[in-house]
Amino acid sequence: MTDIKEKDNNSKLMEFTGLLEGHIAAGTFIKLSMSNKRAQASDLNNVYVKPVIIREQLMLSFVYRHKTRDITKNYDIPEAVNEIGKLLSENFLQGFLSTTVYDYQFLISKKGNASILRKPASSTTAPDLQHDKAKQRIIDTGNSSWLQALGLVANDGKVKPDMQDKYRQINKYVEIVDGILKDVVLPEKINVADMGSGKGYLTFAIYDYLTSKLKKEVSMTGIELRKELVDSCNRIAAGAGFTGLGFVQGTIEKTALPETDILIALHACDTATDEAIYRGIKAGATVIVCSPCCHKQVRKALDTKGVLAEITQYGILAERQAEILTDTIRALMLEAYGYRTNVAEFIATEHTPKNLLISAVKKKLNPEYHSFPDPKVINTINELKKEFNLKSHYLQELMDI
Repeated sequence: MTDIKEKDNNSKLMEFTGLLEGHIAAGTFIKLSMSNKRAQASDLNNVYVKPVIIREQLMLSFVYRHKTRDITKNYDIPEAVNEIGKLLSENFLQGFLSTTVYDYQFLISKKGNASILRKPASSTTAPDLQHDKAKQRIIDTGNSSWLQALGLVANDGKVKPDMQDKYRQINKYVEIVDGILKDVVLPEKINVADMGSGKGYLTFAIYDYLTSKLKKEVSMTGIELRKELVDSCNRIAAGAGFTGLGFVQGTIEKTALPETDILIALHACDTATDEAIYRGIKAGATVIVCSPCCHKQVRKALDTKGVLAEITQYGILAERQAEILTDTIRALMLEAYGYRTNVAEFIATEHTPKNLLISAVKKKLNPEYHSFPDPKVINTINELKKEFNLKSHYLQELMDI
């Protein structure tokens, strides 16, 4: 009986995906959503699908909505249909297909029986298939001379095709900072340090956002080792009239920092991320936001034993395990020094493979009941290191623990 039910359910699912394919071919597909997760413990809550045109090819764009993050992936039509079938058979009990002709609902009942309901179309408007259609972004291309000077925007005010990913990246980064700062009390004049500012994309974006959107008085310093980039960024800042923004040549570890409210570091390589976090903690920064890049120190020091060695015997898995361990300890170290931390993906991997973001906001603590570093958190870190036979972590060394 179970085999018959499963066969019937598979038949209904094939019918549903067949309807999807037919409406895609006819140009009448609007969107699809999947919900009512099968396993309540699952971190994946919903998936939303819509058609897009990417490089003149029709594709389906998926947004995987997890508890704390969204992940976007694009598939060609055969891959997308296969993925939808898999999600509805393994992850969700309900799929809602919207077309300009009808709406269809795929359902698995409490008894485990599949059915398809057809209803009048809730919308008869054909979808806009432009992948990156104009929308309101925090960083406006219309009046930002620095975007042109940095080569992101052409003279007509449009983002250059080969800079679309970079433009999305900095906007997403600023959107995240915007979300963080909504719950943070900052002084009217904000002191910001960008550790390893590079070409200055993020530095200019954050300064523009703080001054133009939040209307704050800002003193911001970009710290960069390469003199030619420092000189170039200072010229662009002067040309844009950003009087509170300046760039200095130096290292993350040793360059003198003024009073710092916000410290950021985008893709600081290997232990440079540790140095940036260390400088932020020592400066008493209210907000620290880092996007790590490379994890060589821990990767080289991993010496797993027993069953864990089964993971690290594979190069790619050892690399990923090193990344997870490195950034877990970084987040915990921030917790140990009184920060509320979060680790999340800040942009889909299709735009950049280095997409992890560690954010930390200083908590208001009563010193009578708390000392730094928190010994319980440090003990947790040491247990983690012991589990992976890791002798040292650079951030701990910097903090002299």
